[in-house]
Amino acid sequence: MFYNVENHFDSKYDSSKLYNDFTPGGELHWTENKYVKKRNNIYKVIVSVGGWKPVTLIGLAEIENEFVVSDLIAGTPLAKQGYKFVHYDSDDARGIDVALLYHTKSFTLINSKKIKIIDHDNPGFTTRDMLYVKGIISFDTIHVVVNHWTSRYRGHLESEDLRILASNTLIKLTDSICTLNPNAKILLIGDFNDNPTDKSMLLITKTSNCNFHNLNLSATNKDVLGTLKYLSSWSSFDQILVSGSLFADSIGIRCEPNGHIYDPDFLLLPDVKNLGLKTNRTNIGFKYQGGFSDHLPVYVDLVVKH
Repeated sequence: MFYNVENHFDSKYDSSKLYNDFTPGGELHWTENKYVKKRNNIYKVIVSVGGWKPVTLIGLAEIENEFVVSDLIAGTPLAKQGYKFVHYDSDDARGIDVALLYHTKSFTLINSKKIKIIDHDNPGFTTRDMLYVKGIISFDTIHVVVNHWTSRYRGHLESEDLRILASNTLIKLTDSICTLNPNAKILLIGDFNDNPTDKSMLLITKTSNCNFHNLNLSATNKDVLGTLKYLSSWSSFDQILVSGSLFADSIGIRCEPNGHIYDPDFLLLPDVKNLGLKTNRTNIGFKYQGGFSDHLPVYVDLVVKH
């Protein structure tokens, strides 16, 4: 599964960072009690997605640091399920990163690294790194890349080039994998801040040597038309892409043909102003709501063929 958890910050002031709005004295008045509720809400979503079976891989976006990920799997009942995680600090201006949790009974970590997105025309450019993880599920090797691309806060067209830069960086990484092993099984998950029909995403499915498929993600509620909503419009920024070999009917792991948007009632609220439903957020602007996230989680089932 992948989940942009919306600003999962601890409540501690960090003098090494310029951004400290999520502290008791900051503009969001972020207290320890709010942090704990946020942590527990993320736990509830993870176990709810898994049901009776622990989720094997959990990609997270908008986590502040190693502490909040460690506390998620040690300070909640997830501690009984045997999770570990991979995380690297990035140079993001607000200090938010991505991470991957993995269930140690169903995934064996081989190696990992962070992938920096470099703009050679702007040496001072910094953004969130991609996270690459290689591991084994049921004796089959899988490559996973967790993404959180540049947002649209400056506007879609004004920031499009930066997401195309991220797309080309991702293609370079995955093409290097598929050159060595044309049958490599690769899973791309993340908040791409673009829809599947945007140029940055079409570059991956149209030009990569790995024959990527952008999975159709369906919700159960007819009023949920994407993974996040701005005013009256839904977008599908949270996506799952798989290499063609994960669709192959061969021995080992393969992917179900369709994925899912996880949309239980507790993650949604009536949208009185714009009609329909909206996500149950933690904050709206500087106002605390106590909800879960401005994004809905997405997931796909991997099956093992013996």
